[in-house]
Amino acid sequence: MSSITANIKKLGKRQDIIIAFGAVVFLYCFVEYNLIFPVILGLTSFKGGNMLENIMHIIQIVLGLFSNKKYILYGLAAILVAALMCGFVLSGCFYKMNNFLSNRKRIKMEFLKGVQKHFLRLSVISFEVILFSILFAVFMLIVSVPSIAITRSLLDGKTELLALTILFDAITLMVLFFGIMFFRIYMSFWYPAVFNFKDSFFSIGKYAADTYFWKIVVMFLKFDIFFIIFEFLMIYLNSVLPVSGAMVFLRVLFLFFINWIVKTLFFIIIVMSVFSVFLDFKKKIAE
Repeated sequence: MSSITANIKKLGKRQDIIIAFGAVVFLYCFVEYNLIFPVILGLTSFKGGNMLENIMHIIQIVLGLFSNKKYILYGLAAILVAALMCGFVLSGCFYKMNNFLSNRKRIKMEFLKGVQKHFLRLSVISFEVILFSILFAVFMLIVSVPSIAITRSLLDGKTELLALTILFDAITLMVLFFGIMFFRIYMSFWYPAVFNFKDSFFSIGKYAADTYFWKIVVMFLKFDIFFIIFEFLMIYLNSVLPVSGAMVFLRVLFLFFINWIVKTLFFIIIVMSVFSVFLDFKKKIAE
C-alpha cells in the first residue's frame, strides 16, 4: 500500500499512460455531460412531490422496464456495445498500467498489444460486470423500499413510527453500505487478475480483495469522499458562474476542462491503487 505514493511520483515519466487514460476520461466526461447528467436531472425532477415520492416513482418505472421484453432486449444490446467499448479501452489502458507497476520495460505499440491479448476476455468480463451492476442496483432499490415507505409515513405525521423508522433506516443503510462496498471491491479486483493469472480470475480477485478487505474499504471511502466533494464543487461552480451571453460557452468549456483533468488523475489513482494492492497480493502468495 505504501508503494502507491512512490508509483504516482514515477508516473510522471510515463506520459503515454497519462495520455491514454486522459483520452478515455475525455470521452467519459463528454458522455457524462451530454447523456448521464440530463438523464439524472430528468429522473429527479420529472414528478412533483418530495424526494421520497420521486424515489418510489423511479423504482416503479425501473421495475416496469424489466417487465417489458422489448426493453430488456434493447438493454442487453446496449450492454453488449458498452462491454465491447470497455474491452477495447480497458485492455489497452490496464495492460500499460499493469506493466508499469510490475516494473516491466515499455514496449512498442503497448496499448494495441494489450488489446490484442486481452480484448475478448475483458469484453466478456465487462459485459458481466455491467449486467451484474444493473441487477445489483435494482436489488438495492428493492431493499430500500420498506425503509423509504416507513420514512415517508413518518414525514406524513405518523410520529409513532419514529423508533421503527430509525431501526429500518439504520439497517437499510448498513445493508446498502456493505453491499455496495463488497460488490465494488470484488468487481474491481476481477480486472487485475486477468493480467496476472491464466484462469480463475474472479476467484483470485476475490481472494486478493478478502486478504486486504478493510484496507481497501478505507481506500474506497477516501475516494468516495473526494468524489462527492468534487461533484458538489462542480455543481456550485455551475450555479455561480455567468450563464448568459458569450460567457455560457466559456463557462461550459472551463467546467468541462476542470472535470476532465481532475477525473483523469482520479481514475489513474484508483486504477493504480487497485492494481498495486493486487500486485502486493501476488508477491505475497509467491513468497
